[in-house]
Amino acid sequence: MKLDIDFQDLEKLVSNMGASPIEWKSDVTIKAIESDWRIQLETKGIDVAIDDVSIESSGLIKYNGEQILLHIKEVSSFGQRDQLPKFHFYDCNTLKKMRSSGRFDRYVVTQRKDGTFLVDKKLNNYFYQRDCIIELHCCKNCLNWYNRNYQNSCTVNDFDIDRFFQQVSNTPIARKPIYTDLTAPTSGYTRDWNDVSLRMREKYRWICQKCYVNFNHNRSYLQVHHINGVKSDNKEGNLKVLCKYCHSQEPYHEHMRN
Repeated sequence: MKLDIDFQDLEKLVSNMGASPIEWKSDVTIKAIESDWRIQLETKGIDVAIDDVSIESSGLIKYNGEQILLHIKEVSSFGQRDQLPKFHFYDCNTLKKMRSSGRFDRYVVTQRKDGTFLVDKKLNNYFYQRDCIIELHCCKNCLNWYNRNYQNSCTVNDFDIDRFFQQVSNTPIARKPIYTDLTAPTSGYTRDWNDVSLRMREKYRWICQKCYVNFNHNRSYLQVHHINGVKSDNKEGNLKVLCKYCHSQEPYHEHMRN
């Protein structure tokens, strides 16, 4: 740990006294006290830098030897538990589909073992109830893999995460996500989204990047799409100017087709 301390007044006093200054260096090392990560793991989860997460040759993702689960943090609508996003521990078809469609960055990692997850509940486009603690079901594809390999007959209702962590030794997930459940970007659109959207549409002269129709005289029909599904990720490479119809044809935009 480096400490920056201002000794100007002391040096001035030494000079006024006519004394000769000397160079002094301490060989004492101050170490930050590490908190008990196991306690954090069992309670609120751990804010893990993704670079500190290791991936074994099998594809197993671990932090200090502990298995990690994946889930989507931003929840747009709250209904019954079976209608909420699922959590994953295996590189199932759902994760492969999200990865191929460029929307894998919506996932975060967590190490909570009590069956609850931190999610952001959407209130409107700009406001979320942050870090709500809720229970999520296991992905059925992941559960099928678990039952096949461990000769179990678990359902989504009786799947025990803690027991799974004790049993499983190889749950290959091909790619690690960017964020943890505590370091994920703010859910929803950023406050400057209207300005960002306008700049993008102006840059492309009000022309849809997919069908190439000019909407300069009907600007309300031209929108800006987040490719990876993370609404706070306004990097230009993640944005695409699309008309309402083309926007509705993007993956996971079925709700716009009604």
